[in-house]
Amino acid sequence: MTFPLEPRPELLTFDCYGTLIDWDSALRRYVADLIAAKSLSVSEAEFYENWYYRHALPMLAGPFKLYRTLLKDSLQDALRSFSADVRPSDGDDFGDAMADADPFPDTLDFLHKIAPHFRLGIISNSQDDIISHAVRRMDDLFELVITAETTHAYKPAPALFELVLARAGVAAAATVHLAQSQYVDLPRSIPMGMRTIWINRNSQTLREGTPEPQAVLPDLRGVPRVLGVAQ
Repeated sequence: MTFPLEPRPELLTFDCYGTLIDWDSALRRYVADLIAAKSLSVSEAEFYENWYYRHALPMLAGPFKLYRTLLKDSLQDALRSFSADVRPSDGDDFGDAMADADPFPDTLDFLHKIAPHFRLGIISNSQDDIISHAVRRMDDLFELVITAETTHAYKPAPALFELVLARAGVAAAATVHLAQSQYVDLPRSIPMGMRTIWINRNSQTLREGTPEPQAVLPDLRGVPRVLGVAQ
């Protein structure tokens, strides 16, 4: 499939964590340390998958709570599912682990390559005091950074997407959205009319019923070529 370059994109929007920032590695390290401290007989991989898919992801659709609280509450729920002894303080610093996550190796070079050509924005299911660290690590190249703390609604709800477009003064048709998550990004950006590039870093299969993106790439290195930017 040839990526549609007309109308020329004015704005590139990004999911931050998993697309630009390697939060997965940072949170897995945190989980591994927690499992060891709790002496749980479960692998880091099994606990992490249980935490994210059975607790954190469904919690996004529930009553709004700030992301640090969501991280803590979902982590404690995951601990209980493995019959762990849960203390009130468990997960207090889970958000700090997310804030400490670094950009992927391809992120900074990519951003500096495209920044002269497009306006850049972030649409994130995090909160302001977490994402501020990520933005600094990415050399403050983003004109717009909107988190769920502002909208009190998490993706895939439309509020974050609508607010970014409104603040940018750009139509969905003049925007390209780049995201790793087929759970919270693709189901909203594509129906809204935002051309979407799926950054499929984890080599996932597109779930049945998920809208098909206009392009799929394993990382950010091929994005300039797709967008017609000389490399």
